[in-house]
Amino acid sequence: MRRRTFHPAHPFSKTNVTPLIDVIMVMIVFYLIVGKLAADQRSNIRLPESRTGLEDKAQERLVVNILPGVVVIEGATIPAAALEQEVRARLGGKPDSVVELRGARELAYGEVAAVIRACKNAGVESVRLATERAEGR
Repeated sequence: MRRRTFHPAHPFSKTNVTPLIDVIMVMIVFYLIVGKLAADQRSNIRLPESRTGLEDKAQERLVVNILPGVVVIEGATIPAAALEQEVRARLGGKPDSVVELRGARELAYGEVAAVIRACKNAGVESVRLATERAEGR
């Protein structure tokens, strides 16, 4: 006995969506990891405000966060005595790399100057200070 079908067969009725779900899951995990790494590099620091300056997207850069009494590079707290060696080691002899200093708004300039001096002694040619854009003119 032959069965009667009420709906005609579609050419896409046998599409396997399992590989598509796998790809979507891998992408979700990738973006979660990248988001976490980006959040770690940009810790919650209230940066000084500035009405001048340009937004820069340098390829090779080392982000150094400066908090009162603490220097943090890529999530690791670095003692002041070892800062120069740590910067030199992380840049790996690339003189064209950029160091981005993210200092807290309430810091005295002397603490930032010590980090700038350590970067210069480590052979860094370009040190940039990160600020937040001030509202208004």
